[in-house]
Amino acid sequence: DPSLWRVGLATLLTLTITIGINVHQVPIVTGTGFSMADAAWVASMSGIAGIIGKVVTGVLMDRYPVRWIGGITLASTALAYPLLLDGIRTPALVVLAMLVNGYAAGTKLQLCGYLTARYAGMKHYGAIFGFMASLIALAGGFGPLIAGQVFDRTGDYALFLVAGAV
Repeated sequence: DPSLWRVGLATLLTLTITIGINVHQVPIVTGTGFSMADAAWVASMSGIAGIIGKVVTGVLMDRYPVRWIGGITLASTALAYPLLLDGIRTPALVVLAMLVNGYAAGTKLQLCGYLTARYAGMKHYGAIFGFMASLIALAGGFGPLIAGQVFDRTGDYALFLVAGAV
């Protein structure tokens, strides 16, 4: 089903950026002028936002169309990542961007699981979601690697953040 391929591709692309930023969030935040201790605090708040994202997404999916929840989540990250760029960022915007990224990271698995069941049905759900989980694992491996390569080659994460916004 073309819808399943779109869900898989969206999951792969969005989690590549989201996980890349999550893994590199302390260097990203310290690069904006925060101390290491404050960056660790922001990272912990991002993790809590991820837990909240899982719960809130489940509640929202029971009440509203899932395409809206997924679309709003994607739009929120596209708006949040530029907040980390030079010339735009302030301490409050850095914290906001990292909270949005954490929240979004918490929503992706729930959205992928729900949409896979919706478009694939339950007859072959295990096999199809196993494939989706492989895409999630690929994103978890390549996202941090790509973010690190961008930093190593350019000296900052700006290109990775712009790619996430796009």
